[in-house]
Amino acid sequence: MGASAFAPRGSAPVWACPLRIMRSFCHAARIVALQQKQVVMRSPLSMERLSELIGLIYDAAIDPPRWSVAIEEMRIALGFATAAIRLQALPSGEVLVNVTSNIPQPYVDQMNSYGAEVLELWGGMAVVGSLPMDRPAVLSQLNPDLDTTTNRYFVECGKPQGMIDSLALPLARDGRGLGSLAFSRHVGAAPINDLQIEAAQLLIPHLQRAATINRLLDMAAIARATFQTVLDTLTAPIFLTTADLQVVHANPAAHAIVAGGELLKIRNGVLVANVSAVSSALAVAVAQAARDEGALARKGLGVPVRWQDDSAGALHVLPLRPGRGSFDASVVAAVFVARADTPFVAPTALVAALFGLTPAEARVFEQIAVGRTVEETSEVLNIGRSTVRTHLLRLFEKTGVRRQAELVQLAASLAAPLAGLA
Repeated sequence: MGASAFAPRGSAPVWACPLRIMRSFCHAARIVALQQKQVVMRSPLSMERLSELIGLIYDAAIDPPRWSVAIEEMRIALGFATAAIRLQALPSGEVLVNVTSNIPQPYVDQMNSYGAEVLELWGGMAVVGSLPMDRPAVLSQLNPDLDTTTNRYFVECGKPQGMIDSLALPLARDGRGLGSLAFSRHVGAAPINDLQIEAAQLLIPHLQRAATINRLLDMAAIARATFQTVLDTLTAPIFLTTADLQVVHANPAAHAIVAGGELLKIRNGVLVANVSAVSSALAVAVAQAARDEGALARKGLGVPVRWQDDSAGALHVLPLRPGRGSFDASVVAAVFVARADTPFVAPTALVAALFGLTPAEARVFEQIAVGRTVEETSEVLNIGRSTVRTHLLRLFEKTGVRRQAELVQLAASLAAPLAGLA
């Protein structure tokens, strides 16, 4: 008689889990039972917290080792016990991302062997393949009659950890990739609620964008061309530079400044000023902009200058987020040239170009920038308050600010480069 005959009905045969693994599992389960408590989500995510999570997602897209931090923070923010993200390239089968949060290592080591059983939990390949890509899926809602006593994954992995339900977010499901991010609920926690589902849904487009970042590179090249076209229509001289002042792009007005030889020149591709002290100050300002890449508050940095007619002016440096907008990934700053007697007023088109805003986002930015509230913006634009808040969150994500006040400050720094320099 085979060893499986001694296994209790509905459990895995003894040979499926070696004794040392079983001991590790039991030890890990005790740790989970004592320590693994999830905080129930009782209020919506604040805009600040949501913006922070979105930033972590895009950080992970650029630097994959940061996925561990990103999913840990998402798990905590959404109030779940564990989380696991997996992204696989097709048709090669290469695993691009495979990261977990708060799952004991013995279980992590065994997870890849449960592919068929996990699909069975969710109702099979046909059901999984038909799930919408823009909404989270809740296991208990999708498969309410699930018999967990016979599913090997649940018996050997889920139940020992005290996991009773899951919420899954689709990352990719096409001919080039397959992936998802799943959060699990502990048996001692309240059922998955609408707040968790709604918060998770806000993260889906950003997770999907991060998961397909390599495919977006060619699209970004097209976007850069559009971005440069917008810059080239502006009358304000604007240079896009790297951290060491290499000029990536200069619009016609900027080239005219260089050709005139009055303030600036481009030497071996590097932006320099005719006055050495101004060059040094500009280098410091742009270096500070590069260091500020991870900061969320965007405030302008100004370098005072004098024109040949002795009128005052400024080289205004705006920190940009490398690789996050529709410009070259090496760009860290936009340098504006302004006169004190004709302060530069940033049109909405410029702001939209700098940060890749959609027309709807640009309209909301325009209202918020002049100090209007969400309610007032809703009335002026004749759109719902929830729609305004959605656009506002995207503005926060794209411009790197956390609050409306900082968005107003950003607009002011663009509109009045000399503010605070006197």
